[in-house]
Amino acid sequence: MDRDYIISIDIGTSSCKTALFYKDGTIAGMASQEHGTVFGAGHVVEQSPEEWWKCSVKTIRQVLGTTGVRPSQIGVIGIDSHSSSVIPVSAEGKALYSAMIWTDRRAIQEKEWIDREVGQEVLTQINGNRNDESNAACKILWLKRNCPSLYRDTYKILNASGYMVYRMTGKFSSNISEGGLSQLLDIEKGRWSKELIDACGLDLEKLPDIYHCYEIVGGITAEAADQTGLESGTPVVAGTMDAVACGLGCGITKKGDAYITGGTVTALGVCTDKPLKNGTVHVYHHIVPGAWCNMAGVDYGGGNYRWFRDTFMEHTDTGEAYETMNRMAESVPPGAEKLLFLPTTVGQRCPQWDGLMRGVFLGVAPVHTKAHFVRAIMEGNAFAVREIMELMEELGAEVKNLMIAGGIARSRIWMEIFENILERPLYVAKFEEATVLGNMLNAAYGVGLLEDFHKARDYCRFQELPPDQEQSEKYQRLFEVYKKMYPALKERFRELSELDI
Repeated sequence: MDRDYIISIDIGTSSCKTALFYKDGTIAGMASQEHGTVFGAGHVVEQSPEEWWKCSVKTIRQVLGTTGVRPSQIGVIGIDSHSSSVIPVSAEGKALYSAMIWTDRRAIQEKEWIDREVGQEVLTQINGNRNDESNAACKILWLKRNCPSLYRDTYKILNASGYMVYRMTGKFSSNISEGGLSQLLDIEKGRWSKELIDACGLDLEKLPDIYHCYEIVGGITAEAADQTGLESGTPVVAGTMDAVACGLGCGITKKGDAYITGGTVTALGVCTDKPLKNGTVHVYHHIVPGAWCNMAGVDYGGGNYRWFRDTFMEHTDTGEAYETMNRMAESVPPGAEKLLFLPTTVGQRCPQWDGLMRGVFLGVAPVHTKAHFVRAIMEGNAFAVREIMELMEELGAEVKNLMIAGGIARSRIWMEIFENILERPLYVAKFEEATVLGNMLNAAYGVGLLEDFHKARDYCRFQELPPDQEQSEKYQRLFEVYKKMYPALKERFRELSELDI
């Protein structure tokens, strides 16, 4: 029997999705399960790796059950995940600590120590990325300093996709796209940098082997097969970071291709033939050999929208709340009657690189209703992306074909806001789940079901949305005010963080 189906598992910040594709890109079925996040004092943000696994098991069984596809028809498993998670595990693969996810910023002192003892110049030269407390190196150093016995007992330190690949195969791994934000990868050589690892006071032997995203790490173990319903021995590739998978799912394969992905993070990615090694934007290996993803994101852009839903809306367990919010935003004029939102509720990496930033509504007046706040959140997200886009272009990146996918692509009003604030046409993916599609294409390439990554665009369908010039001019005036918000509030954020209350 032909193994012409691919399972694509996406471990996102707020949910796990499992999609089942036929090799031609047709989706047979998809299931999703939300998982929890624990927020603690001192910028602690954690998730349960075991919950990721349970959500994956549940959604895999759901798609197998609803589609009727037999496990023997599945040719490969691909897994993508959010980046910068740190999960210390034993030699048996048991998680010894909760996953410190990408929004966790507890390692501020470790970040400052690396700034002093290693220096940004060295990091940029070797790794290409900026030192930040959210990155893996700082978190691992925090573990070593604050949990020394646990660190000694740690056999390997995995990221989210690496943990899931281990649960599937029993083999420890990391995919190369995750290496950028580890701060420990020699970005151009594609291997761990002993120089950086030693300089940060860490241990090379605790890091797993690095694989290309499409390389097969191993096959499904008997134990994983029993839990998931998959067939033992089914190949599992190393996987990829979610934002990079989204790029491939948008057909981003060559210089000048660019995309916006809207999930918990709203990210802008630009494809180049050389890495933008400047310590300003994030630099990742693309899935496509010889190509690079240069990215920056609004770190809780879409998360703010979910926060508003959970806090102020009814029927939060269904899609009805989001549909209501879309209608509310449509009822308010562009600019939300001069209500601006700074969307940096969990701090911000590029371009400000300030973990002390918090969200701000500016211009609140009695005229403003709940609907105004919804629209302001949408517009603030788009203003932040425009700020990032202008920085990318200043650094020499070409932003030509601008695709958009993810949660934003499910909202016509949000897409309209983006095209008018960015002042350029957007190409909207008709299949909005570009991340699971890109993850599938990566896995398919690994077993020969996709011959050429540059054919990825054949799997994508787009609709062009041109901007409205009149609305763009209004937004331009608001954008000039928006850009001044952070400089005016920087010291207030610092003072607020230092209050012992």
